[in-house]
Amino acid sequence: MTEVQRYEVVSKKPGFEIRQYAPHVLVTKSMSGSLSAAGSNAFRYLAGYIGGENATSQQIAMTAPVLQHKQPSGYEVAFVMPENMEDAPAPLREGMQVKKVEGALMAAKRFSGLASDELFERKAKKLLEELKNAGYEPVGEVSYARYNGPWTPAPLRRNEVLVALGA
Repeated sequence: MTEVQRYEVVSKKPGFEIRQYAPHVLVTKSMSGSLSAAGSNAFRYLAGYIGGENATSQQIAMTAPVLQHKQPSGYEVAFVMPENMEDAPAPLREGMQVKKVEGALMAAKRFSGLASDELFERKAKKLLEELKNAGYEPVGEVSYARYNGPWTPAPLRRNEVLVALGA
């Protein structure tokens, strides 16, 4: 069973949850292109990394979700490292990074389906609207999360849009 990034649900609101995420480690690769193109192209690099293409040749278990963050010329795509991994090995391939992330309070909107660029953007817009209406202040850009592989039937796929909240 794939390890899922841990969080605590602080509260449930109509249409979204408020979650507290613990500190965690990411391995990232930035790619140009659309959400789906960048995700597909970066996935090969990230899969190679967890398959042993890293400084210690360590094989690392796959976790969920795969995260994407918008950048000026594309997206940063990230694998969340297993919870017990505090010091991930350095990547061997150029353009990849290991990042330690502090814990964060996040709003999350969960949905199913084949997560196209358009569907993710529509759900992100809806989350930001719901947050504003509920009196919350988002901080930074929306992140996109995919929990399932391409073999999972679309109605059973778990997807989310996430955004940090101000204190």
